[in-house]
Amino acid sequence: MDRRKVIKGMAAGITGLPFIQAKANRPTIADYSGFFQSDQTTDEKFWKKFRKDFYDVPKDFINLENGYFGVQPLPVQKAYLKNIKQVNVNSSRYLRTNYGADYQSIVSSLSNFAGIDPEEALITRNATEALNIVIQGLDWKTGDEVILSGQDYFSMIETFEMLEKQKGIVIKRINLPLLPKSDQEILDRYTAAVTPKTRGILCTHIIHLTGQIMPIKKISDQFKPQGIEVIVDAAHSFAQVEYKLKDLGADFVGVNLHKWFGNPLGAGLLYVNKDRIKDLKPLYGDSGSEEDDIMKLGHFGTLSVPTILTIPEAQSFNETITIQTKEKRLRYLQNYWTTKAREIPNVMVTTPSESARSCAIASFKVEGKETKKVIDQLYEKTKVFTVIRYLPDREVVRVTPNLYNLTEELDVLIEGITKIATS
Repeated sequence: MDRRKVIKGMAAGITGLPFIQAKANRPTIADYSGFFQSDQTTDEKFWKKFRKDFYDVPKDFINLENGYFGVQPLPVQKAYLKNIKQVNVNSSRYLRTNYGADYQSIVSSLSNFAGIDPEEALITRNATEALNIVIQGLDWKTGDEVILSGQDYFSMIETFEMLEKQKGIVIKRINLPLLPKSDQEILDRYTAAVTPKTRGILCTHIIHLTGQIMPIKKISDQFKPQGIEVIVDAAHSFAQVEYKLKDLGADFVGVNLHKWFGNPLGAGLLYVNKDRIKDLKPLYGDSGSEEDDIMKLGHFGTLSVPTILTIPEAQSFNETITIQTKEKRLRYLQNYWTTKAREIPNVMVTTPSESARSCAIASFKVEGKETKKVIDQLYEKTKVFTVIRYLPDREVVRVTPNLYNLTEELDVLIEGITKIATS
């Protein structure tokens, strides 16, 4: 397949503001509200039109690195630019008068989307900040043991390493199976590391390195009754797969809104079970809130107000598509290329194939090839953009399509992998 024809045929030129393409008479997401009642998962004609209507994509490369942050749909971009202008025009008068009520309304609506109570929700700048509030807010004692894996997110690992130096906690590291045969195999790894001194477990809902979906509810159900804090990094799972935060069974969950939810950069969400708010000490100084008020954890100073005000538009986009439709399409795209990649000599796909164990994200390794060179060659020869990720025992190429990607682009990826692996 000629990747130049694919890129040229599917991407339009960019005009006007940088990275914003102006098109007249573009449909609104509301115009699509009835389309997602039937299964559109494999209808490439439908998704090609959807892409044209709601996304501006680059014409000089194929972006298969959507795991860093999600490309904002055009209605979200439009709302964001409008909010920037309105906040600047109305300046401090708005922030000192109407913003408080607007913020509470956004929190209430977002909480409903996430399946939690508004009193349990705090908008943060990202999942890393949300999880730092929890990790540094719990009352760890010298000798308390915390279990984590080499596949958890490095920023959270580093936070615990900091506490290891500051407070004398003990980190116990486990190795998770890349391709588990069952949930029990994963649970057994944690069980083997638990001792009477175990106080906490950090676990990632969808592992950012490989896309493996972890059995968080089973982990919570097994270890919470033992008095072990289960802290969940749900940065990638929120709005990628269908669930509510309470379904995870954990008391503490951190979420990103700039990844699969599709909001502008600079917004995350912290969920704390309302019975556990009192157990967290504020990371940022606050002496004016009640002990059981989650706002005691949110004394951030001035935030990016336009970013927060855009959350309703991103939420509306997700609600119209439905997360069920989104999950099916993303999993289909991942399976489309990984099924073919598994048949290529010298290629190992490091993501589980079962539908319950993965969705959009997947990764692979070409045996005998330096992973950095694989990424470079993919881009140089096919203009497919991917990223290297570091597992505890190997380097892999992470491939992450989003809703605007088409199977034509994944064919270009497979052609590139095949040439590299068999050369």
